[in-house]
Amino acid sequence: MGERAVKHVRKFLGQRLRALRKQRGLSQERLGDRAGLSGKFIGEVERGEKSISIDSLYHVSVALEIPLRELTDVRADKPSEVPSEDAEKIFALVAGRRRPEDIRKAYRVLQAIFGKAS
Repeated sequence: MGERAVKHVRKFLGQRLRALRKQRGLSQERLGDRAGLSGKFIGEVERGEKSISIDSLYHVSVALEIPLRELTDVRADKPSEVPSEDAEKIFALVAGRRRPEDIRKAYRVLQAIFGKAS
């Protein structure tokens, strides 16, 4: 695999990690604590600046409560759907400690704006 392909995989993995972390409402520091890594290192991996060992990837997947393959699947035939920054902000807004009825209200408002979910 060429160096360019390696950088692409590292960037994809970082984007995937950031999206999954934010979906769970975790800070880099909190995910790092759960995975036995530093928050600074999590940030470097998310930005594609650092490579991460398979051992650390496993600890991150356990901390995120997902199968390792879900975190690492970079097949070309499976396009990744990394949420936009705005979509991540919307999720973060409702992902905090919210009452279920408030989340349902927010969903109905978004549904009225965007239409039915596919």
